Amino acid sequence: MGQKQKQYTHAYVARAVRLCDESNRPVAEVARDLGVEYGTLYGWMKKAGKTKRREGPPDPVVRAGPEAMQAEIERLKRELDETKKQLEFAKKAAAFFAQQSK
Repeated sequence: MGQKQKQYTHAYVARAVRLCDESNRPVAEVARDLGVEYGTLYGWMKKAGKTKRREGPPDPVVRAGPEAMQAEIERLKRELDETKKQLEFAKKAAAFFAQQSK
């Protein structure tokens, strides 16, 4: 026997379409989170005229221009340096405590 088709309220469909349209996430990811088949959600989006077509880079930093990108690169470099220092410290501490426990 065939499975019974799920019924969704108009309000649910509208909220799902709005969530998908306003989020920066792929349709498949939103569908998975909502527990809806990808094709179903995409069909709702298409019917509402809200299919996702990205125009330009999706990242706000990229859209902001080269100055913002350079600032983000510098911030990430500082963050990476700090993380490397913390990792090195953790390695030395682990070695020290391993030596002490012998």
